[in-house]
Amino acid sequence: MKEYLQKANEETFVVVQIESPRALAEVEAIAAVPGVDVLMIGPADLSVLSSVPFEFDHPSMLAARQRVAAAAKNAGIHWGSTSPNAAHSRALMELGARFICHGADILLVKSGLEQIQEQYSSLGFTFDNRLRPAAAAPEAARE
Repeated sequence: MKEYLQKANEETFVVVQIESPRALAEVEAIAAVPGVDVLMIGPADLSVLSSVPFEFDHPSMLAARQRVAAAAKNAGIHWGSTSPNAAHSRALMELGARFICHGADILLVKSGLEQIQEQYSSLGFTFDNRLRPAAAAPEAARE
């Protein structure tokens, strides 16, 4: 058991998500906690709780990236965030990010389901897609 615990501790890392203005205000102290390996910005939650919902390039969000990057660098740990594409990942990496989560699980599932719909539609399959907005009714149907 002693060997197992030692190995488990060597191979385990702690990621702390920065998802609120309060966490951002304390990010330097959070980064300095012994055992924290990675700071991760949760951009969706942080943007919503910062009153700029989903405005990921808003000046306050850009400032948050810079602050988290500086806190991680000063503490000698890594930082990162989710990223929707390679260009965004490059911008994160230019700030020193080394922990990049490509997209989100729900977006990957959605994309996969959309691919299935596209592929099987050509075979005549139809789908009751409740997430897609209803198509506009023809003019005659509105009269």
